[in-house]
Amino acid sequence: MSDVQLSTDTATRPSGRMLWALVALGLVLAELLILSLTYQQNFVFSCKHAAPELFCRFAGRIVPRTLAVLAGLVLFALARPHVIRSLFHTGQIRALTAIAMNLVGFALIMLPWPVISDASTPQMVALAILCWIGGGILCAMGTLQLLSPTQGWLMLIRGHWKTLGALVVFALALPELTDAIQPMWRFDIVADITFDAVARILELLGYDLYANGAEKVIGAGDFLVMVGPKCSGVEGFALISAFVTIYLVLFRDDLRFPRALLLFPIAILTSWLFNILRIAALLMIGFEISPELAIGAFHSHAGWLSFTALSVGLILVSRTVPFFTNQAALAKVPGMQLPPFFQDRSVAELLPFAVFMLTALLASTFSETPGLIYPMRALIMAGVIALFWRVYRALPWRLDPLALGTGVAIAALWIVTAPAATGTPAFGALTGLAFAGWVVARIVGTSLFVPLIEEMMFRGYMFKRIAPSGTGWRMALAVAISAGLFALLHDRWVEAAIAGVIFGLLVWRSRNITDAIVSHASANFLIAVYALLTGAWHII
Repeated sequence: MSDVQLSTDTATRPSGRMLWALVALGLVLAELLILSLTYQQNFVFSCKHAAPELFCRFAGRIVPRTLAVLAGLVLFALARPHVIRSLFHTGQIRALTAIAMNLVGFALIMLPWPVISDASTPQMVALAILCWIGGGILCAMGTLQLLSPTQGWLMLIRGHWKTLGALVVFALALPELTDAIQPMWRFDIVADITFDAVARILELLGYDLYANGAEKVIGAGDFLVMVGPKCSGVEGFALISAFVTIYLVLFRDDLRFPRALLLFPIAILTSWLFNILRIAALLMIGFEISPELAIGAFHSHAGWLSFTALSVGLILVSRTVPFFTNQAALAKVPGMQLPPFFQDRSVAELLPFAVFMLTALLASTFSETPGLIYPMRALIMAGVIALFWRVYRALPWRLDPLALGTGVAIAALWIVTAPAATGTPAFGALTGLAFAGWVVARIVGTSLFVPLIEEMMFRGYMFKRIAPSGTGWRMALAVAISAGLFALLHDRWVEAAIAGVIFGLLVWRSRNITDAIVSHASANFLIAVYALLTGAWHII
């Protein structure tokens, strides 16, 4: 099979390679998760006794270092979008080769895991270190090649090596830097407020807690944790303060001072809130799923994941809110006069779907009843839709009778062929007001948010890429491929495939994506109403 190639004429905007950028991000996050679950939870090897201390110190925190590097690169991309556009316009990418390189590198990283232990010979340890280093290099190269060919990266480095070098060095050293400045934030009141806030959240959720405020021990049953000084949020304070500092220094010309200094208290308070929610989530995972999962992978990396998300969000806000930005300076930067990232049609088709899938993955990973946390997913979907509202509002909306009629037919097919309910209900044991809130979120999310997000991806972005002219055999191929991929997202793939074909034919008929959205939304709404009236929530 030949490599998938993208030439310069298919990448006229950064979103031209957005799909491969999402693939690259997905690969990195999945590989980091697997590394965390294997090398930190089921790996008996004392590195410092068998390998150079410097290597062990660096490799022992490779996951947070990688996340910090990702945050730094996203910072650069948000601050210099015209540079990223140029990078994406350079040459051709060989996607299959890049993915293969990444996977080979990851296989090399994983290779020592089943064979290396404290009893291994020095030669075996040396071989393992070579596998880890070589695999890491191949993984990184494969990921970068998914975004741009080598010449693009060389041009980027030649033009911006100082800024990029500072960001990468800072990111790689961030764990040690955090350790060094943490003592500055050691205040007992921080731990007290954090402890009380976590206890209050869990009590509101109905947990019968043991909470010892004097010793900062909280939990239920056999699962107890201590909210010590480090867990109180001071690590987040140190991380985000260091990150904001490097951002203000590197991009000082783009910001308005002293207003930009307000980013410090905003970042610290938001980081504190994230940490409170992280500890509450850790306890819930320990209560409901697995103490080992809570203390191991989640405790080790949830803080760094939240730091990465907060850093990116903070920079995004500071770049798009005029209060913080030096508009005169940004007007001189090529590309900054363009509408923000959130007014790009292709981005509006891809990014919300990626967020939607990520929330589904996280829900199924950290909850035995993923449906129970659907309101949180609905809130996230609403947020990402709001970011792209100008794009969605500009669509040629209409209530086409055929679209409404096909929605009714699809709903009837879905209801008639529904299997019997099995297992725990999607809403768990919720009752009263909590159940009512869940129902509202489920109906709104299913009827409004999901149809818009899915159709913009499957019948919007995919149709545009497969059949840009909207006619001929390529359009038929687009209908078939999009319906097949749409079916793979659903347990009842036959009915989903039929629905996908109908949605695709509607767009083929009218060249109007809103017909598919209306059909999808009307079908989902009728199914949700049926579930509400009968209690058959499993059919959604």
